[in-house]
Amino acid sequence: MRTRTLVGVAAVSLTVVAGATAYALRPTAAPGADPAMWPVETLTAAPAALPHALHVTPADCPGFSLMSPVPEDSRNVPGSGSYTVLLGGAHHALWVCLGPVAQTGGARASVEDQLGLDDSVEGVEMYSRDATLVHAPAGELVRVDRAFGPAEPPRLTDWLVDHGGYTYAFGYLHPTDDASRWADVEAMLASVTWDE
Repeated sequence: MRTRTLVGVAAVSLTVVAGATAYALRPTAAPGADPAMWPVETLTAAPAALPHALHVTPADCPGFSLMSPVPEDSRNVPGSGSYTVLLGGAHHALWVCLGPVAQTGGARASVEDQLGLDDSVEGVEMYSRDATLVHAPAGELVRVDRAFGPAEPPRLTDWLVDHGGYTYAFGYLHPTDDASRWADVEAMLASVTWDE
């Protein structure tokens, strides 16, 4: 009787262990593939510290205003496809309207589609990773880091946002291992006000 009880307990234990192992090893989507699994943050930067007001009017999209640590750059043409703010050295803030949400699929879908290797950027191999949802005054932003090699540190961080039926990308391009203007870019993002 005692042997039968021990065998029964062992069988139940093995079944529980096997079930737990199968559950733990079940195929799951990588965190990057499912927006519901992305980390969530809140943008806490204060735009009041930035002294210069800029107005951005991208081609075929509603415009917006923002505050900047540097004055207007005369190279930006109203109605062009992109807007660049040279922050100093090799640090740039980039502002682009990607088009109507009906074409882009929206900020979340755009980032989800680009995670991993994305060589669609003019033949350049770009690796997108670390998608994060960011709550901000301008709306829900989807932040993604981009690198120019699978093991390289990020050189570009993009924040995508949907507003008024359009998807916009706000980017920070910086030297490798030098994101020293990050706080300025986040303050710029916190200051965005939409024309419509």
